[in-house]
Formats: sequence, C-alpha cells, structure tokens
Amino acid sequence: MIFKESILRVLDNSGAKRVLCIRVLRGNPAHGVGFPGARCVTTIKYAVPKKFRTKKKNLRKGEIHKVLLISSRRTRMRKVGHRVGGIGNYVIMLRRENPILPFANRLRGPIFRGVRTDVYSKITMMAANLI
Repeated sequence: MIFKESILRVLDNSGAKRVLCIRVLRGNPAHGVGFPGARCVTTIKYAVPKKFRTKKKNLRKGEIHKVLLISSRRTRMRKVGHRVGGIGNYVIMLRRENPILPFANRLRGPIFRGVRTDVYSKITMMAANLI
C-alpha cells in the first residue's frame, strides 16, 4: 500500500532514483491508498548526478511527475488464494505529454500482473517478467 509521503524507488532508466508520493490518483479515494496499477503524483528526491545525465534523461531533483505503481512490499491476495508480495515499492516514470507511455526505454526488474492491461501494453512489453 502506498500512502501520501511514501518514498518510492524508480525501476526504469529515466534518471530518477527515488521519489516522494504527493498524491495517489487511482487507488482507494476514501483512504488515499495506492496498490500496483495505481497512478501517483510524485516529486523527485534523488536523481542521477549532472555529469552522468544525457539529454534524454534530463530529470532533476524537485520536479513533479506522474508515476505508475508497479510493485509494492505489501502482500496482496489473488482470487485463486495465493499471496503475492514484492521486494519493495517500485514505480515507473510516465511522460508529461502522454501519461500512458513510460519516460524511459528499459526496466530493471519484474512487475505485478495487475499492471498488465491494454492501456499499459508498452510497459508490459518492456518488462522482463511478471510476478
């Protein structure tokens, strides 16, 4: 579960390393809780240093972006009775002009099956494997 003020790790190669959740957009609106597949508004807390940054990876500390929650540490119960949990709270940075496309072109780990929808088909193709 992701709440406001949660620190999240970035799973792609966009240049950001850690982000802080400002607001959960698609989750439980009554409690402001996000699960894998939810979108959040975040601010970048740690990014790649300037000397290692390329023109495409121009994300800087303090910028506000939308992200897609890919994995959470909290275990979830599937309909068949299995409990599935991730290693950590991971997100993928989304583009500003088209928020269903990822900012980067590579992922560094697995994603939850709950994220696998028609809307996020590009992210599903980039994933190494699904949990």
